[in-house]
Order: sequence, then structure tokens, then C-alpha cells
Amino acid sequence: MCQTPDWSDGDKYLRENAPELSSLIDKFSPCTLKPHPQEDYFAILLSGIVAQQLPPEVSQEIMKKLESLLGKPITATAVAKATQKDLIDRGLMVQKAEYVQNFAQAVLDGHITLDKFDEMTDEDITRQLLQIRGLGKWTIEMFLLSALCRPDVIPFADFIFQKELQKLLKLKQLPKRGQIKQLTATWSPWRSLAVWYLWSGHSAETK
Repeated sequence: MCQTPDWSDGDKYLRENAPELSSLIDKFSPCTLKPHPQEDYFAILLSGIVAQQLPPEVSQEIMKKLESLLGKPITATAVAKATQKDLIDRGLMVQKAEYVQNFAQAVLDGHITLDKFDEMTDEDITRQLLQIRGLGKWTIEMFLLSALCRPDVIPFADFIFQKELQKLLKLKQLPKRGQIKQLTATWSPWRSLAVWYLWSGHSAETK
């Protein structure tokens, strides 16, 4: 399992280099993000494939049905042993069932090296995962940030993050990728932590 970053170092860095985040740090520190165990990586990424273009409650129900069939955490071996009909009967569309099976096979064939992710760079992990149909950049960025706890990740297409960044910096419109990269440059190498604070602020407001 990846090591948990020293988020207190990140707090200090952001206070010095991104004062616009200071009030959020005051309110929500310390960061509670911790890496997930390696045996969960496959299921986390699989859930990203399942969730594409579905309401959260629907994708969560499908995942529960898949877990009842395949076990928890779901493994590549379990998916490979299941028939396409098994997966479709649990709520997957034909195309997503194919994506899930192809992902499992890629892991079993060694094209996706989940067991080496802890030692790999963000860029190398992203390059591997983008080979898999059904895994987009947003899913991969969220995996790097939330599951692996990589400290310097921005989920560029995450709507909540975009909305909170717009509010924080009083922007007229939702920022796009290039603008986000520029606006968050001073947050590096602790951009993941900054994102977590923005998410925390959003969660507190919506409770």
C-alpha cells in the first residue's frame, strides 16, 4: 500500500504559497485521506467503468449486485470467470460488460500492473490505464488522488472541484483545463490536498 503523505507539510506549504486556501485549512485540517489497500485497486477502477454516465445510486446498486456475484473486493480473476450474461443480468449494458471483461483480462495478462502501481509515477499509471476502454481521465485522476493518495493531482473535469474553484477565486465562468492548470500552479506539489479542502468545503455546505 502507498504511504500516506505528511499532510501537515502540505498545510504549511499551502498556507505560505496559496493564502486563498487558508480559511479552508483552518476549518477542515487535518486531511483524512488515506491510501486504499492494493487488493482494492481493481474494484475501485471497475466501479469507475460501471459509473460512467449513470446516476450514483444506480451505479452503486449495480456494484452491490456484482459483489454478490463475484465477491468483495471484486477481482480480475472473478470477473474473468463470469460470463457476459452474468454481468448483464446484474445491470451492466453489453458494452460495459465488455469493458469490464477486457479490463480484467488486461490485468491477468500483465498489461495493467496493479501490483506495481505503488512504485510507479502518476504519468506511467495514467498511460497504462488509458489503454482500457471505459477508463477516462477523470476516473484515473480520481483514482490517483483518492485511492493512491498521490499528493499532486488535479481532477480537471470534476464538476464539484470546478465549481468550488470558481467560487474561491470569484471567477465569472467555470474554469477549463488550461485555466485550472494556471490558477493552481502555486498549489503544486500539494494540489491533491488543496482539492480535498475544496471538496470538504462543498460537503459542509450541502449537509
